[in-house]
Amino acid sequence: MWKALQAKVAKALFGDAGQTATDLATPAAPSLPSAPPLPPPLALDFDLAAYRDFMCAETQLYREDYIRSRITLKGQEHYEAALKKGSVVVVFVHHGSWLLMNGALHHLCGGAPITSIASRRNLEFCTPEEKEFWLGVHKRSAESCNAPVIFYTDQNPIASVRWLKEPHHVLTVALDVREPAADKPESQFVFMGQNIYLQTGPAKLAQMTGASVVPAAIEYDPQRQQHSLNLYPAIDAQQHSLEAITQQALDCIGPHVQRAPQQQFYDLLGALQTPQKTILASQTQDA
Repeated sequence: MWKALQAKVAKALFGDAGQTATDLATPAAPSLPSAPPLPPPLALDFDLAAYRDFMCAETQLYREDYIRSRITLKGQEHYEAALKKGSVVVVFVHHGSWLLMNGALHHLCGGAPITSIASRRNLEFCTPEEKEFWLGVHKRSAESCNAPVIFYTDQNPIASVRWLKEPHHVLTVALDVREPAADKPESQFVFMGQNIYLQTGPAKLAQMTGASVVPAAIEYDPQRQQHSLNLYPAIDAQQHSLEAITQQALDCIGPHVQRAPQQQFYDLLGALQTPQKTILASQTQDA
């Protein structure tokens, strides 16, 4: 009551400029933290091209607050169990917002050191603007998980081997990378009921370093504006052939691609059903 009366007297004497000593001493209320940004817009009936545009735009939002608010995990226990045993190679295909995986694994699963192997060779087939964009994406992806380094396929693989030789380090690697400038042997696999051809580099890297292989797939629900990162039981790379490791991983990932085919970065089956050596030989003949 006294404070209200004091304020009333002050206003009568000095108008709106009248403030009591109590009023002046009262600190302003702390500002509330800003809400995480919303994902870029995406129509519910999107196609491959629309999702690609969405995913590229979303790379500008790769921050911890966005990751924590927009990604849920399924199978986190499989990843954490593998990490307790040693280092981990997380394998995926180019489907969904795969570039969010590193940040999600780092911020939502205990903060283990994590980085990726990416391709720079394929960027030589891009326009200068596209090349600059994707190198920027690599940088933002690395920053999203506090990665000290990012590895490239055109570098000596000893660096990534040393990374995985460190206890409890994580490396994310795509199974479906093809580089025309570096033709590598491929094996036949079954993916979504169709024969495809892939190289077995990720499995070989795990075998060389003693790392476990954890298959992963990420899907986006545009209605809820949420990503779901799915992690599967680890594959012991020392107990299986390179082909068996890769096939087991594909068996885990395939149903996600079938359920959300419009989230493919490119037509996976269309691109991988013909061996790369056949494609390169055909291009040579045409030239």
